[in-house]
Amino acid sequence: MSKSKTKQERRQLKRDGQRKIAEYQKKAAKATAAAKPASSTAKSPAKSAAKPAAKKQKTTAAEPTQPHVQASQKHEVPFGTYDHILLVGEGDFTFTKSLVEEHGCANVTATSFDIEAEVLEKYPTFAATRDALTSLTPPVPLHHGIDATKLSSYKQLRCSREDEDDDEPVSGWDTIAFMFPHVGGLSTDVNRQVRSNQALVVGFFKACLETSTPKQRLRILEAQSNKPNLVQRRPNEFLRMGGRVMVALFDGEPYTLWNVRDLARHAGLKVVESWKLDWSQYPGYGHVRTLGALEGGGGWKGEDRDARMYVFEKVALEADSEEEKELEKMGVKLGKKRRAPVVVKKRKAEDDDSD
Repeated sequence: MSKSKTKQERRQLKRDGQRKIAEYQKKAAKATAAAKPASSTAKSPAKSAAKPAAKKQKTTAAEPTQPHVQASQKHEVPFGTYDHILLVGEGDFTFTKSLVEEHGCANVTATSFDIEAEVLEKYPTFAATRDALTSLTPPVPLHHGIDATKLSSYKQLRCSREDEDDDEPVSGWDTIAFMFPHVGGLSTDVNRQVRSNQALVVGFFKACLETSTPKQRLRILEAQSNKPNLVQRRPNEFLRMGGRVMVALFDGEPYTLWNVRDLARHAGLKVVESWKLDWSQYPGYGHVRTLGALEGGGGWKGEDRDARMYVFEKVALEADSEEEKELEKMGVKLGKKRRAPVVVKKRKAEDDDSD
């Protein structure tokens, strides 16, 4: 048997195994929900109510008088079944639960900034969500007390797996997503709040790229200088080359003042696209406040507000003038100005906004 045929069979076996895991997780979750006694049904309306809502969306989409987006114009869910996904800054982990149960995502790891005791105190529904996720086979890894601006410094968050197309090991997440990042109500001053949230987002971007310090950037630039015309595959990188960083934000001020696209560009990411977030695509997911759930369930609901999903891509870094000088001192020959390598897998044009 040829080596190429053996590799193809090995890849197919892996895909089959991942598909079976995803299907089992979805069936197990539904079976658990169906087996709950009548006395506990008070916890399930959120999920059961989400299903009819999705059907209603499909029905009203054909009516020209409705403001909803037509089905043909909806952006597909950007989380693949076999993608290795890291979720950052989760609140009550219902987004994690929706990806796993509703979309069959088999390789999800989720984190929260708060420690577990704080999550339990802030969000009364978290205990049931945690039990559902950790009872799956295999269980969904949940990590607490994780700072989004220091992601790549946590050893437990490193993603390693066998590459499907090569004999060499590949590392790095396919997707890192931060749904509605916010520092909380630090101040009533809008400008101060904007700056604080911009700092959070920039720190998150740099952590994904492992460029939080000048030394880290120089180390990566030096590695890229060896083969400037090729996409570099560094060992044990946090986000793989060509991997995506996603951020969801509400529309309108003060969120538009953050200028998230510019923040991403300056951090070294490529702006790919953005689109209007369709809440109905994530049954069971509900936006929660950074400060915790309000007593009695009052206050506005995030699901009633318009929001956008922004997608950025990891590309090779480009040295600025100061970094070029430092690299020359290190004996690195830069030659002509480098351009970011073109990733083989093409995506939509930069700033392609679809409604």
